[in-house]
Amino acid sequence: MAPKFQIKVFQLSRFVKKFTIISVVTLSFLLVFFSKTDYYLISGIKNLSSTVVIPITRFISAPVNVFSNFIDEYNQFRSLKFENKILQEEIIRLKKWQTLAIQNSRENKVLKKLLNATDNNLTLVKTASLINRNDTIYSKLINLNAGYEDNIKINMSAINERGLIGKVIDTTSNNSRVILLTDPNLSISVKSISDGIFSLLTGTGDGKYLVSSFVKENKMPRLGDIVVTSGTAQIFPVDLLVGKVAKVEKNRFIVLPFVDFKNIDYVQIVTSK
Repeated sequence: MAPKFQIKVFQLSRFVKKFTIISVVTLSFLLVFFSKTDYYLISGIKNLSSTVVIPITRFISAPVNVFSNFIDEYNQFRSLKFENKILQEEIIRLKKWQTLAIQNSRENKVLKKLLNATDNNLTLVKTASLINRNDTIYSKLINLNAGYEDNIKINMSAINERGLIGKVIDTTSNNSRVILLTDPNLSISVKSISDGIFSLLTGTGDGKYLVSSFVKENKMPRLGDIVVTSGTAQIFPVDLLVGKVAKVEKNRFIVLPFVDFKNIDYVQIVTSK
């Protein structure tokens, strides 16, 4: 019985060994096959994706990208427009401040000059500002924002930092009217600085020059000579600057006033001490 059993066991072991070898070879083949299959499958999927899926995706997403870019640009445009509006408002505000600063600077300069314009022979009654003016061929008038409540009276002299402007011809409680030197209806008594020649000057109506209407002893001043108020008519204080001789003719001479009558801002009303 023993030999027979040994033969059966030996045959069984040989079968197991063969089966094991075959199984290992089969599994190895399958692993190699499936690994190759997986490689080709993945490569095929990649090729399909690159040749078909990606172009389709790009085609489908193109309108979305275009719309998205349009929205971004529109938002940027709105943001820039809003910032531009803010900058424009800031520029307008700065221009207003600049204008105000220039105006204040100009007023300060004028007022400083006015403070130095009044000499020791004059009494300052009031410093007033111009409200409006009435310039015609026949009259040259300005209106001021001060009147008899500020002790301003008729025939008081009006000056600025450059010289004589005119005289007060009318007052109300809070306003005054001043006739300018360039008015044809106003005559002023003047004298030349160098020779002391006395004469009368009147306005020419053009608002620019004064012309002599009377010259004492027919003596003419020299070209370029400075003329001031003489004080003889007892209307204007003496030695107020009037102008400079611009032209000398046979029977008359023409004076260019020192005051720029087109640019009057502030006026001092004065009297003699």
